[in-house]
Parts: sequence; C-alpha cells; structure tokens
Amino acid sequence: MRINETRDWPRVIRAAVVAAVAIVCVGIGAGAASAHLRSGTVAVDYRASIVSPVTAAYAAQIYQSDHGLTLTVRRGHAVVMLGYLNEPVWRLDAAGLWVNAASPTARAMHLVSRGAGTGGGPAQWRLGRGRGRHTVVWHDARVQALPAGVARGAWRVPLIVDGRAEAMHGALRRFPDPSPWLWPALLVTWLGISVVPLVRREGPDRVRGAAMVLAVIAATAAALAAVAFALDAYASPGTWIEGLDAIAFLAVGLAVMWRGPRNLHVAAAIWVGLVATAVGLLDGAVFLHPVILAVLPGTVLRLLVVTALGAGLGAAVVGSTQFGQIADAVRDHERVLARARAAPVSGTGASSSGGRGRAVRGRVER
Repeated sequence: MRINETRDWPRVIRAAVVAAVAIVCVGIGAGAASAHLRSGTVAVDYRASIVSPVTAAYAAQIYQSDHGLTLTVRRGHAVVMLGYLNEPVWRLDAAGLWVNAASPTARAMHLVSRGAGTGGGPAQWRLGRGRGRHTVVWHDARVQALPAGVARGAWRVPLIVDGRAEAMHGALRRFPDPSPWLWPALLVTWLGISVVPLVRREGPDRVRGAAMVLAVIAATAAALAAVAFALDAYASPGTWIEGLDAIAFLAVGLAVMWRGPRNLHVAAAIWVGLVATAVGLLDGAVFLHPVILAVLPGTVLRLLVVTALGAGLGAAVVGSTQFGQIADAVRDHERVLARARAAPVSGTGASSSGGRGRAVRGRVER
C-alpha cells in the first residue's frame, strides 16, 4: 500500500470503519426482511409433500420454509376447509374468500380478529376484503411438525369440495442431520490457509495480494450461495432482498479492488471479507438442518457457505495486519523527519538525514 502523506492513514481507517458498520446494517436489514416478509428460512429438518396437489376443483401447494399451505380454487367449483373442531373455517367460491367469524380455528389462524369472532355457534360467513379472491394461504397446525425421534409421518386437512367430503393430505419426512465435525474442520482449514503468509512473514506485497485473493474467493462463494437460495421455488422476499443486498455490497468492494486507488485495495479486501462473512453467518442454518432450500445440492451449498465464511474471515484478518505495518512505517517516517528538522544545518548532516529520509520514504511507499 502506498502512503505519501500521513493523512492517508486516517482515511483508510475511516473506510474500514464504514465497511464494518455497513456489514452490521446488512445483517440487521436482512434479518428484519426475513422476519417481516414471509420467511427467510434457508434450511429445515424435514420435507413436506402433498398427495395429488392438482385436482379438478383446486390446485394446492405447501411451502417448505414454513409449511404454509396455499389453495387456489378453479372456476365453477367451491371448497370449504374444516378446522380443528371440524367446523367450517373458510370457503372459496366464485364470489371470493369467505371466512367463518364463528370459527375458533379461524381466530387461532388469525383469519379473523379476536374481537370480530363470535366464539362458536352457527357459521357466520363474511366476505369483506376477500371479495374476488380465489387463493388462500394459511398455516395449519396439522402440517407443522413431526414428533421427536419419528422419521416419517402423515398429515390431513379435511375439506368439503362441491358439497362432498374430501381431504388434502400428504407426508412429512425427516432427514439425517449434517456432519457435526466436517464443516467446522473445513472452516478451520480455510483459516489456517489464510494465515500462511503471516506465519511465513511474507513481505507487504505478498500479504496484500493474499488478502485480495481471499476476498475474491469469498465473494464468489457468497454470491453463488445467495443466487442459489434466491432461485429456489420456496424462496421468500426476505431471501431475495438479503441476496440482492449482499451481491451489491460485494460488487462495490470488488470494483474498488479492481479499479480503485491502490491505497484502498486492502480496505476493499477487508470490506469484501466482512460482507462474505455476514452472508455465511446469516446462512449458518445450513450446518444445523439437513434439508436446504436452494437450487443446488445441500453439500455444494454447505461448501459455498463455509468458503464464504473461512475465506472472508481470512481476508479481513490478513488485510487488517497491513494497517498495523502501515502505522509503524508512518511513525518511523515521522520520527526520522523530526530528527532531520531538529539536526543542525550542515552539508554532511543534511546529506545524511536526507538520505535516511529518502530511504524510509521509499520503504513506506513500497
């Protein structure tokens, strides 16, 4: 890193601080988006399925991320869903979505407010804002979980389709948990590879180059993981926003590394490393749950996430060591200049001090 004036050092420090604050904002923003925009889940313990999701009367789907159910009625048909007490909860027909205000299940599912419900008795159908709607999405406790230690199970939601008693049903299947030691071992391996230039006491140029290479590797892995999660059929808006934010921040850092001033390359490498680390931490559930909700196989996704984490941390750590070396060089340069100014003016003294100053200045610039 080239430093011609001591004011460059505070400027680089400010860039690193801004990067760290930005990464915190990315993590908070993505977490908030995941919490408020349906679900940001990227891995689950078991997979849910529907038997005969498409019929003559309706089409149904189950979301793997939170096991939410969706049903779309076809033209000319009517579907009623029965609740936990076998009472009618909602009805889809040509007019739209009707909700039974007297259904305890409708209140439990937050389809009607607690104050609006009548607490049992004959069905009281209300159309309200459901007018013209032909699709309903809801969370049903009958679909949500498998008991501990059970690998397979079945679920069933009773329906009345065109006046006939039917049911929407499916299966739940639990998968083995990921290896508890393989992925932590790979993370430690990445960190070990990252600090090799520091252990070997390589020169500043090699250390700076290592930080930049690690940053590129981490950015590539983080971007591929973000795209794979976003393209999954069950990806939520929160997942899309998280992926777009991460890719944008990575692109900014790589652009500075590629086209920016030389004295900002290390700061950009640290920036990219921190962003990739944030992506890896946000997607850390892939190491705890067996079913990954992405378009790539689970093993590939875990490898990408552990690479983003390991190489990202490595880039941040290796790059930060350069700041310490720069600070030492700047202090040495200032001390030499101070001694040169304090020395008596003479031909020999001036020549000697000037030579020492030029030598130190050359080392700092390198």
